[in-house]
Amino acid sequence: MAEITVGQVVKRKAVLVRPDDTIHKVARILARNKVGSAVVVDENEEIVGIITDRDILDKVVAKGKDPKKVLVKDVMTTKPVTIEDDYTIQDAIDKMMDKGIRRLLVTRVGKPIGFVTAADLLAALNSMNSEEEEEVEEETEVYGICEVCGQYGPLYKVYIEGGEKWVCESCKDELNL
Repeated sequence: MAEITVGQVVKRKAVLVRPDDTIHKVARILARNKVGSAVVVDENEEIVGIITDRDILDKVVAKGKDPKKVLVKDVMTTKPVTIEDDYTIQDAIDKMMDKGIRRLLVTRVGKPIGFVTAADLLAALNSMNSEEEEEVEEETEVYGICEVCGQYGPLYKVYIEGGEKWVCESCKDELNL
């Protein structure tokens, strides 16, 4: 049985923000990118924390603070739990259970590449189990740039508006194909 790596499961690319950004700015960035968390990096692009939509709700909005005056460094979670992209999904599940968290920051050689959630890992396990149950011919994977979001990775041929496009798994899921 081939092991699935965390890097194969990443669906949410890393959105980067700075410690001195305002919560208002970060909330707009999260909304625009349709993600629930961002990686906080310093001027050397080193990871110094993460900020989540939950942090914004609990530490700013619920306390009546002005999001235009509160800085990321004042509410971010420092020392986020990370996992390298070449670890297995079982390693990620074990780490989440051990730390009592629902998402992990995935890194490649210490640089942020995205997040995985418990739901992502369960879906990957389910997919792996389904593939084991039904014996199917292996298809050659196609790698390249997604024609929708521009991310590099495995691509799938889809038919949209009468035309053929090559898209990543995340965009394929968003298009409900």
